[in-house]
Amino acid sequence: MLLSSASVVQASDKPLYQPVPDWVKLAPTPDTKNLTADSPATLIADAQVRLGDGMSWSYFEQATRANSVQALSQAGTISLSWQPAHGDLIIHGVDIIRDGERIDALKGKQFTVLRREQGLERMSMDGMLTATLAVEGLREGDILDVRASRTVKDPSLMGNSMGNAPLLAQPVKIGFSRARLLWPQKSAVQWRAYLTGADPVVGDANGWHELVFAQPFPRQPDIAPQAPGRYARPGFVEASTFADWPSVSKVAVTLYKTDGLIPAGSPLAVEVARIAAAEKDPRHRVAAALALVQGKVRYLFNGMNNGNYVPQKPTETWSLRYGDCKAKTLLLLAMLHELGIEAEPALANMEGGDMVSRRLPSFAAFNHIFVVATVSGEKLWLDGTGAGTQYEDLGDSLPFRWVLPLRAEGAQLVEMPSRAPARPEMEATLNVDQRGGLNIAAPADIRMTFRGGVAGQIKTLASGLDKQKLRELFGHVAPRGGEDRIVLTDSNVTFDDAAGTATVALSGIANPSWNYAQRRYSDQTENFSNLRLPDRSREAWKDVPVATGNPSHALLTYSVRLPGDGQGFEIEGPATLDAALPGGRVKTTTTLAGPLLTVRTERLTSGAEIAPADFPAERTRLAELRNKRMMVRTQPGYPGPWRGIEAARRAHLYDTVLQRYASLIAERPDDPERYAARAQFQSHILDRQQALADWNKAIAIQASAPYLFDRANVHLALGDRASAIADLKAARDLDPGNIGYLQRLGLVMARAGQGDAALAMIEPQVEEGGENLTGVLMAKAEVLAAAGKGDAALAAIDQAMEREPDNGRLLNERCWTAGTLNFGLETALANCNRAIEMGGQISAMALDSRAMVYFRQNDQARALTDLNAALDQRPESAESLFMRGVVLTRLGKASEAAADLRDARLLDPQVDATYARWGIKP
Repeated sequence: MLLSSASVVQASDKPLYQPVPDWVKLAPTPDTKNLTADSPATLIADAQVRLGDGMSWSYFEQATRANSVQALSQAGTISLSWQPAHGDLIIHGVDIIRDGERIDALKGKQFTVLRREQGLERMSMDGMLTATLAVEGLREGDILDVRASRTVKDPSLMGNSMGNAPLLAQPVKIGFSRARLLWPQKSAVQWRAYLTGADPVVGDANGWHELVFAQPFPRQPDIAPQAPGRYARPGFVEASTFADWPSVSKVAVTLYKTDGLIPAGSPLAVEVARIAAAEKDPRHRVAAALALVQGKVRYLFNGMNNGNYVPQKPTETWSLRYGDCKAKTLLLLAMLHELGIEAEPALANMEGGDMVSRRLPSFAAFNHIFVVATVSGEKLWLDGTGAGTQYEDLGDSLPFRWVLPLRAEGAQLVEMPSRAPARPEMEATLNVDQRGGLNIAAPADIRMTFRGGVAGQIKTLASGLDKQKLRELFGHVAPRGGEDRIVLTDSNVTFDDAAGTATVALSGIANPSWNYAQRRYSDQTENFSNLRLPDRSREAWKDVPVATGNPSHALLTYSVRLPGDGQGFEIEGPATLDAALPGGRVKTTTTLAGPLLTVRTERLTSGAEIAPADFPAERTRLAELRNKRMMVRTQPGYPGPWRGIEAARRAHLYDTVLQRYASLIAERPDDPERYAARAQFQSHILDRQQALADWNKAIAIQASAPYLFDRANVHLALGDRASAIADLKAARDLDPGNIGYLQRLGLVMARAGQGDAALAMIEPQVEEGGENLTGVLMAKAEVLAAAGKGDAALAAIDQAMEREPDNGRLLNERCWTAGTLNFGLETALANCNRAIEMGGQISAMALDSRAMVYFRQNDQARALTDLNAALDQRPESAESLFMRGVVLTRLGKASEAAADLRDARLLDPQVDATYARWGIKP
């Protein structure tokens, strides 16, 4: 790690107390008389920087209002940090401004100095000191005004200096704000500001050149989505005495001379000799040296003393077995030179590499250094702070975009090559066992192996997280939707230090989501629907390239064990695909071998930008890719998953899911959501008694309205209307505005012979009216219909239709009521036709309702056609299955009828009783 300032001259380890220097122009004192509640909290933000004689002097003043108790608490303690090896911290004044008067808060006081190595958890030891002052007597409404300076002079820069000051833009709310830079008129100093409209007032006086930026600047234009880093507008102005990039290169290279740094006979020399004896091939020598630096020297940033720019000696690094990027680079460089390998150091910026090309030439543009070796004419980009780089990886690029080679003759910036890593940085497998049925929760096991820097980050994270936190962390990067489709129940992380890998193993419960249409179930194996170029429709954006991210390489393998022996399944779309993506490629292979579906996807990203001239071709290519259908699907008429539930239970295919739910609950037995999740699974596999037991446990912890509603439905399936009514009443008490609860409660009460009580509950809400009146009138109609009062039910629906004449649900309700009660069938048919024509979600229900009308008209053929169409949309509808069984019975198709009736009774054990109310029996 490199920092922006350093000095080998030891300054004071205590703050100095001096007046504001003469070259500073003081900010105006805040006008306390005209402050209002809308006045900004920061009344002064003044930064002034002077360069000269190889030194930078940064003065700042900040005046803050303690306009609340919270602000008072935050402002009451001042903390100022500095690096005594780099320069001095100079305190000029700390004042409380109250009613226009200044009170000296430093009178008889001094700052307390603390040494805190706050970066140790980030492998950083910077030697920073912190001066703190608890301001006595500060009151709410006061203004705290702090004035101080930091000085920096670094002989490593060979007489050069650099500095920067913050620039602010609207909508920031601030009082007086200024950035001022000065340097001798005779000095050749460059400066650069990056905000749009950041134009200073320029002047010369008393031998000094001056830039003054009055702030805040206008609101900055929006940056195009996925714009390369060089299009950023960082909020600062910087100045530097370096003339150009070669000047920076020539100064920096003096710190990385390797002659004589590995003494003969030293322990480090022994290691170099060992590599030389074992490896004759230059490329293998490079790999061995890099492995030693990465694997046997841990990373620790050392900014103490002169450590900001000056690396520690290789022998010291090897002895200590730790070092930062500078130390590791010099160690690797010295070893490669001893091994006869051509190599040079290069400066980089780890986060803002593309922005470097716009930066002012100076050391401040960089925060990292690495080695560039040349073997047989090929450039090898070697980062000693990386992890687990193998021989096969030596040709990989690094994600720094623009770098500066360090050479005695100087060098210009070099753009790094854009290419995907040779080996996957992540290999992931997801195995799902769906033998228990489509759209039924299934065991899922994920294994992700990471290499390189990510593996090191995982090792650091894993040491401080428990298993639950690890699941939360890695669930977001797990393939196939992560936590949205997989409930993770266990995790384990292992490391292979020799290979530089971290392997994350996750187990959990997948919730498959197979789509049903055209009498088929289907699941996408690859989805390219989200592949689009970012917006470039604005005139200001049309010529902005698209950044595609850092080079990457990932390999994902998704395997599913399908129900049965895999009969009835097929692959739709290309079994293999090799397609170009913006900045990379995707390669996919899909196989179906018996019951095992395997999808192998390799994604490679080079990191190359997309030029504006290439936008049309890339958009066309992406549109073609989005249009590709890659899925596994069943043949038409494949049986619904409920048909195999009994056999799956006998074969213990749900045991693993239940064990994982049990493990999840044991981990947090006070979490009602975990019981609720298991209850829903138990309902899906038709074990309603166990579902009820879990709902009881969840509700004992948290009696929420949704939980009560779901338990009511289990009670109804088990034939316990009284308990269902109690739960629905409790749910409605908790959420009285939920019309769905009202409708369900009213209907269940009416079917339980409590129609009058249900109407008494509903009528006050009818009289109240309001935005929910339509739903309330539907509830009333259902209660009246359950009591056999068809005309009154239709009147309630008609009252609602006066408000919403094109409401498809009302049209369907009118048709259903007339059909079940067997009256007004011609009008009912017209209502159903209108509802079906509207399409959407209501069409399946309307088809079922129209089938009821045709059944009443003894038109069994048309009834069967509509029921088939309804079940194409809702194959799990017990009502439609039951009616189709009835119709098939009338048509003399006994075996087909028996299958439908059996399915209907599985899905709803009370379905016979429901239809018997209308005189309909198989």
